[in-house]
Amino acid sequence: MKLMMALIVGLLFFNLTADSQLIDADLNKIRLVVKEEVEASEKRMKEYVDTTEKRMKEYVTQEIAKEIRPVNASITEMSKRLDNIFTLVIVLVGFIAAVVGIPQIIVAMQGKNIKKQDQQIESLHKQNENLQQEIETLKQERTV
Repeated sequence: MKLMMALIVGLLFFNLTADSQLIDADLNKIRLVVKEEVEASEKRMKEYVDTTEKRMKEYVTQEIAKEIRPVNASITEMSKRLDNIFTLVIVLVGFIAAVVGIPQIIVAMQGKNIKKQDQQIESLHKQNENLQQEIETLKQERTV
C-alpha cells in the first residue's frame, strides 16, 4: 500500500504540462469537423421536423374527418327539415291564396252579374216607359 501511495505521489509530480499551440491546419480541421457535425445535426433536425409535420397533418386530418362526419350528418338533417318547412310554407301560401282569392273571384263575378242585371232592369224600365208613352198616346188617339 505504501508502494502504491508512493507511485501515485510520484505520478502526480511527473505531470507533464502540454505546452502546445494550435496551428491554422488544426483549426481548419476542427472547423471542418464542427461544420460536418452541424450539417448532420441540421439534417437530422429537418428529418425530425418533416416526420413530425407529416404525423401532425395525418392526425389533424383524422380529427377533422371525425368532427366533420357528425356535422355533415346534422347539416343533411337540417337540409331535410328546411325542405319540409319550405314545402309547408308553399302549401300554406297556396291555401291562403285560395281562401282569399276564391271569394274575391266570386264577388267579382257577382258584381258583373249585378251590373248585367242592372243594365237589363234599366233597359226594361226604358221599354216600360216607352210602352207607357205609347199606351198614353194610343189612349189619347182613341179618345179623340
